[in-house]
Amino acid sequence: MTAYTKARPTMMRVFLVQTAQGLTPSSGGYKANVSLLRSLSTQGHATAQICYAVDDEIDQYARRAELKGINPNITYQPLPVVDPAGKVHELYVKTFTDEYKRDELSGRMATLVSLFSEHIASFGPTHVIFNDPITMKITEFHEMRGKFKRINIIHTAEQLPFGPFVAGVDGHCLSPAVEDKMLRKLDGIWSVSKAVQDYAWNHGRLMTTFLVHPPMTYLDQSSGNMPRVRNNIDKEEIGMVNPCPHKGLSILIALAQKFPQMKFVTWKSWGSRTVHIQQLQALPNVKIEPTTRNTDEIWDRIKVLLAPSLWHEAWGIVVTEAQLRGIPVIASNAGGLPEAKIGLPYCIPVKEVTGARRPNGDYVVPDQDIGPWEDALRKVMTDREEYQTLQTLTATKSGEWLRGLNPRAHEKWLLSMMEEK
Repeated sequence: MTAYTKARPTMMRVFLVQTAQGLTPSSGGYKANVSLLRSLSTQGHATAQICYAVDDEIDQYARRAELKGINPNITYQPLPVVDPAGKVHELYVKTFTDEYKRDELSGRMATLVSLFSEHIASFGPTHVIFNDPITMKITEFHEMRGKFKRINIIHTAEQLPFGPFVAGVDGHCLSPAVEDKMLRKLDGIWSVSKAVQDYAWNHGRLMTTFLVHPPMTYLDQSSGNMPRVRNNIDKEEIGMVNPCPHKGLSILIALAQKFPQMKFVTWKSWGSRTVHIQQLQALPNVKIEPTTRNTDEIWDRIKVLLAPSLWHEAWGIVVTEAQLRGIPVIASNAGGLPEAKIGLPYCIPVKEVTGARRPNGDYVVPDQDIGPWEDALRKVMTDREEYQTLQTLTATKSGEWLRGLNPRAHEKWLLSMMEEK
């Protein structure tokens, strides 16, 4: 990815508000947000983000910056906050520069509304990017509102203030009527899949721009090169990330029960509740691992990835990550998963959730036909010739797909906003 020269006529200053916990969150959507910022940094634009972080992450990022000859310039600022009971809590804000020369700000988001405004003003952005309603409201009334463009990233149908899945996930879409009006005043809305773009239009007549994630989302984070293709034909475990009802927990359980001789492993993530994990703990052939920031732990371990989502999946970054490494993925056809599968086997039809929810907040999951899942898993796990052929096809086609993406598509889109009156 070639950087612009210093003589470029227009340089953007892009400020990202990141509401996930950690600088390296496990959520695919938040990975994409960070990758967008890194892409813009390497293309010569000034970038900054505000986010949660923990001290070991900050130390790690600072060391990586120093190895590349960049002074991380860590600053430390206490922030007294008074809770509703009148008790004062001392929160802490740290700023630093990472290896991409991107300014970072970490802190506790729920109490930092005024801090958002202060640092947006201090950075002087041309664009503010976010995917949460709080920032959308803050920027609507910001004192510098006329000087920057506002862009919302839509990673889930649940973010949108209309349609059957409105507010289907905790923290998404807090005030539908208000947010609907605010969304229509934005300068840009990025849908990460055609499925999300169609949902926004069909249910809310909301115009959005569909762009595939920046290529950097899928490159090796250490080297910036194409991911290393694995040869996992002799591995024994079948993996799944984020086991929960709308991600296809029922299909995973059914497969584990059908094939007691096979080994399954899951990694907990944002949707995995205690009640879901307890169901898996009752199965002797299923291992449960904690959330990991290092997905190489997954790719070095599994032979096949399951992605049996039953909700309106936006894209499924984990599917693309696995396929780029030559790991076969058996996925459903829910939402944007067929887009992530790029025509590779297997993409199995399912009955998606309708939006109806149980008292505990989980989606009501329709009964599924497990037969096609059993057939696909049996074939890939027991037929070495089938696996080898699929592994080669998966790695080759995925690599071609990634190389064919335009690394400057998002930059071009954001720059076009500055040309509009």
